[in-house]
This record gives sequence, C-alpha cells and structure tokens, in this order.
Amino acid sequence: MKWYKKLCQAACFLFLSSGILPAQKAAAEMPSDGLIRTLDADGCEWVLNKPGRVMVVICGNSSDQDDLRACGKSLDEFQGRRDFRAIVVVDLRGSLANLAKGYTCRRMSRGLDAEALRIKPIYRDKGNRGDPRPDIGSVADFDGQLCTRLGWGVAEKGVRTVVFDKGGTEKYRGRFPDNAGDLRKAVAKLVDASK
Repeated sequence: MKWYKKLCQAACFLFLSSGILPAQKAAAEMPSDGLIRTLDADGCEWVLNKPGRVMVVICGNSSDQDDLRACGKSLDEFQGRRDFRAIVVVDLRGSLANLAKGYTCRRMSRGLDAEALRIKPIYRDKGNRGDPRPDIGSVADFDGQLCTRLGWGVAEKGVRTVVFDKGGTEKYRGRFPDNAGDLRKAVAKLVDASK
C-alpha cells in the first residue's frame, strides 16, 4: 500500500507544480474593464495599461537578455518620473525555466534589486527621493498568457515593445533595437514635459 500513497503524493506534486491552477486563476481574473493585470517576479500586481502614467512594456525571451537590458537602459532619461513606468516581460513558453519557476522568479527579483541600485542616482538627479525598487518590475510569463493578451501570440526571438499612454491606450508598438529611436520619441511625446 505504500507504493500507492507515494504515487498519489507524486501525482499531487506534479499537478500543483505544473502551473495549471495559477493559469486557470489568471484566466478567470481577466477583467471586463480592459485593464491588463499581471503579477511580477516579486508577486506584486501590475496594471500594464493603468491610467495616469505612461507604461512601456518590454518583451523578449531568455536568449534576449542583453537586448532587454539595453532597451531598459535606453529609457533611463524617463526613470524617476512619477508619470512613467517600464516593465519587462520574459516570454518563457516552452523553456526549461518552467521546471524551476521559483528559482527563475528569485533570480529575476535579484536582477531587479541590482537594477534599482543602478537607477537610484537617476532618481536623485530628478529630485525623486523615493526608492526605485517598487517602480520596476519583471514578469516571468511561463505559459504565454500575458504575451498573448499583449498581441504576441507566438513565442519569437527578439525584443518587442508596446507603450500605453496616460489614458491606458496603446500608442506605440515596435521592435528593439530596430526602432530604438522611435520608442524614445514615442515615450518623450507622451510623458508630461513640465516635469
């Protein structure tokens, strides 16, 4: 009878660690208000098209890490503004990261800690004494639901960007680094120039 108990425990572990329950929960929580909600690697909720701020969503897969960082750095001039946020979505569909979701999220969280230290002087230069860490986020999209909701239904190589204006409306969509200048211009046009 011990083998049956161990088999049941193993089946329960595989079912719970497979991500089926969180995916069903995420699908059930898609609101009818049109807001795109997600949890970042720290477990904090983000509304990607939240009215009141310009939001840049930067998406790529794990092999695009250098370009994802470069894209984020290309927006440094806007960091520290209260009306601007940028978030990175890592498309992990079909990757080995699905086997170690906790490790993947912890690693992403440590990367965000380092990024917050890097941009802290930018915040200070703009007179923002706040902690930059809560203003930056990274999402591990293990099942592709968020990417699909953002219009990227197929996993592909390369960094993609989308910009939402202060009303929560999509205003720009492009690729990085191909359209790096266009991305910067779109964000500059949308942020409040008086700050």
